[in-house]
Amino acid sequence: MIKLFRNIRKKLLREGKATNYLKYAIGEIVLVVIGILIALQINNWNSNRIQNTNELLLSKRLLEETQRNLVTLRTDSLIAETSRSSALNILHLIGLDTNQVARRTLDSLVFKILASPSLDFNSSVLDEALSTGQVANFKNDSLKDIIYTLPAKLQKVKEREKIIDEESNKHLVPLIYEFTSLRNIDYTFSKKGKIIGPSTLEPIDNRN
Repeated sequence: MIKLFRNIRKKLLREGKATNYLKYAIGEIVLVVIGILIALQINNWNSNRIQNTNELLLSKRLLEETQRNLVTLRTDSLIAETSRSSALNILHLIGLDTNQVARRTLDSLVFKILASPSLDFNSSVLDEALSTGQVANFKNDSLKDIIYTLPAKLQKVKEREKIIDEESNKHLVPLIYEFTSLRNIDYTFSKKGKIIGPSTLEPIDNRN
């Protein structure tokens, strides 16, 4: 386990910074989505003033899509924070007597790190509105500005996710795979653990 801690420390520092960035990037999108939500609600409250039926229907569809995305984003934000905190917790274990570090504790933290979120943002209605130019018909300039800037923000998060995945697969995952049993981790902590079943191989313990 000492070797594991020594080799994994720098990777976790890098991973922690990247995940921290992802957390705040998702948080920024949450704020943007909330802004869209508020603007769309105001837009619908003033629906009696809207002459264009298509605009009203699009506004309602965007509102429904935004509400669903907000629920997903809040969950992603919580998962990202858990992943970041778990990476920091492993770093705090470095320097301790490794005999005092329970294998289950380490496995639990590794599981949470590997469970970092992947942005699942449904933008089908938004894409339709942008591609057809219907967004330009909205009377609310603030709403239009928010909608126009959202795709770029989503792209930044996806690019950061790609970097995190590449770094993890290249550096972090091989180390974890070498010193831990990913199957046992999944068996213990995953929702599909009972289906996966425990590993039949000898447990790995590098504390001696």
